This record gives sequence, structure tokens and C-alpha cells, in this order.
Amino acid sequence: MYYDSHWEDAPEILRELDRYGVDDRTYYRAANNLNGGLADTGLTYSDKARRLSVIVLSHTSSAAEFANTWVHEIIHFAEHIAEAMGMDYEGEAIAYVGGELARSMHPIASKLMCPSCNHLLS
Repeated sequence: MYYDSHWEDAPEILRELDRYGVDDRTYYRAANNLNGGLADTGLTYSDKARRLSVIVLSHTSSAAEFANTWVHEIIHFAEHIAEAMGMDYEGEAIAYVGGELARSMHPIASKLMCPSCNHLLS
């Protein structure tokens, strides 16, 4: 899990993606986004067979943009979990998965949604 990533984090994240066997198309798309230093973006890659995932949330332009990207990537991650576990994508089960992901990410994510709390990340 990478929060508040910047272009300087690209080599480490790309090594991680490569280690998890990401396909070339996804790798190059991620490399363009990461090396470009784009704000308000994210990515989620999962190796479902090995049950490993990489989630990246870039730096954002506002707390609202962070929330948007965070929820977007949680949905992707919940979908990957549902697919790996043979779960239905609709209904309560997938909603609980997303909720649990948000709860586990909340300690750091909450600081990124509070502009005056960013000093707490160090």
C-alpha cells in the first residue's frame, strides 16, 4: 500500500509490480502515471493466484480528491478479492469487503483527508 506517492516512489512501486508479475500493458501504463507525477490518480494491481496486491494512491490536490481516489481504488481491490474468492459482486458481501478495507486503511487515510493533519504522517 502506497499513500501520497510522488514520482520519486516510481522505481520502488514498479519493482513491486514487476515482482508480482504485472502484464506489460499495465506496467507501462503505471510507469507513465507514476513517472509523470500526476496528482489525483491511483492504481490497484492484484495477483489473484498468489493473493498479493499493490495499491497506490498518488498525492492529491485536495482532501475531496483523496477521498475520490481512495474509494475508487477500494472498489477495485474489493472486486479483485471477490473474483479471487468466487464472491458475488453485488449485495452485502462485497459491501462488507469494501467497508473492512476502508476501516483497515483509515488510520493513514484519515490524515490525508484532513489537510491540517498532514504533519502527522511523519
